[in-house]
Amino acid sequence: MCVLVIDIGGSSVKSALFEKDQIIDVKLFSSPSSWGEMTNKLDDLVTYYKHKYKLKAISFSVPGIADQDSGEIKGASSLRYIHGFNFKEYFQKKYELTIYFENDANCACLAELKLGNAKGVESALFVVIGTGIGGAIFMGGQLHSGFHGFGGEFGMMLMDKNKEWSELGSAVHMSRKFSKFKERKFTGKEIVELAEQKKDREAIKFCNELYHSLALGIYNLQYILDPQCIIVSGGISESLNLINNIERELDKIMDYGQRCPIKPKIIKARYGNNANLLGAGLLATLPKNEIGVN
Repeated sequence: MCVLVIDIGGSSVKSALFEKDQIIDVKLFSSPSSWGEMTNKLDDLVTYYKHKYKLKAISFSVPGIADQDSGEIKGASSLRYIHGFNFKEYFQKKYELTIYFENDANCACLAELKLGNAKGVESALFVVIGTGIGGAIFMGGQLHSGFHGFGGEFGMMLMDKNKEWSELGSAVHMSRKFSKFKERKFTGKEIVELAEQKKDREAIKFCNELYHSLALGIYNLQYILDPQCIIVSGGISESLNLINNIERELDKIMDYGQRCPIKPKIIKARYGNNANLLGAGLLATLPKNEIGVN
């Protein structure tokens, strides 16, 4: 079954052909500023893939809450124009193909559970560290979106009085604060490199605060939901030392004096930026009882 998979993100839209648990012919374009521009670019994409392959379906990975009953993308995202209408029905009528859609973190989690580094686990939390922090919850063989559909929105946890985890645990937010302090623009990657090379005391300080915030949030999630493991993904996860740095801060937290016998088991996601596409493909090809989206 050939499925066109499309990952709609705040900064870019990625597409590929999914077949036999693999993706090929990957394409990328910057996320447009309007719905009209988006549909024009998607029309070009679908025309291209239809010409080359015999498509059976299109499966979307989307930001926000994919409401399967209404066909809408609920909640909020940086692409306001994708919300507030029947997204699924729109594309089904437009392209006359079966349409699937699911939250991007759920798609990525599905890819890791079925094909990646979390294959075979009984319970897991999936934490995506990007501009903010999102995620997914896998328990009892199902992905759980919660009563209101906000299950996995870990970044909304309040930490350090009124600050959200999405702010304290994001390399993007760290880079903004560091750049303001230095009065020059730095990326999160540049700050991490400065810290690892021990070339800048402030970079080390800012990074250590970031790692501690990530470790603290992961610690809290462990004791709220008690998963078998916690899978970490997102741009900063590409840093070779991220897991080691979080582990170091976890050791400190575990020694704070609470009775905490279980140290979270952290696993780095295998598929990185391709996880959303792979998960969208699995969504369209696996039997419903094997997907387990609740």
